[in-house]
Amino acid sequence: MRMDRMGRVAALVVVACLVACLAVGDADAAVRKGKLGGGSAPAPQAGAPARAMLPKKGDIAVVVDGPDGHHVRMAEAAIVEELVSRGYRVVDEGKMRKIRAAAAKAKAARLALEGDVEGILKINASYSVAATVVANVRAGRPRTNEFDLYTGTASVALMAVTSNGTRLGGQTAEGKQVGYTEDEAQQKAIDAAVRAGMSRVL
Repeated sequence: MRMDRMGRVAALVVVACLVACLAVGDADAAVRKGKLGGGSAPAPQAGAPARAMLPKKGDIAVVVDGPDGHHVRMAEAAIVEELVSRGYRVVDEGKMRKIRAAAAKAKAARLALEGDVEGILKINASYSVAATVVANVRAGRPRTNEFDLYTGTASVALMAVTSNGTRLGGQTAEGKQVGYTEDEAQQKAIDAAVRAGMSRVL
């Protein structure tokens, strides 16, 4: 009698296991078909505002200001490299020199970073550019660390102004990097700050 009861219990356990396995298999199949959230991501809500982007059509100008000309050139090169690597077209060097001179005369980069973008908008219109990236770069003198390497720090205030007046970015980004020489540490710190700033513009 007792053995019959144990046999029935064992049979019920086996049946329960089979039912559970079948249920798991059905759930996996449903997920694969997208019935239980395994399909495509939900569509964005209607009317959600699109994020403003730097225009891909047209040329982009770059104007950088700062207390140290060497650091300015480093930042300009880093910004241009970042733009080109992302598929943007940058104005040629001859046109860039004219734009920089006009921006310097009007103090356009500094004013744009302070919120007055009129000077940059005039430059965009005068030189037929789709947008101008303006930046102010500051970098301290690298210091030696406990490993006899140099640690460089830099900050870049960066924004872009499109031809229709849209402003992108505007925050200050910072970079801190190590190099074997002072110049390498400075360059790497400025590059890091530029990449962080451009990520808010591109």
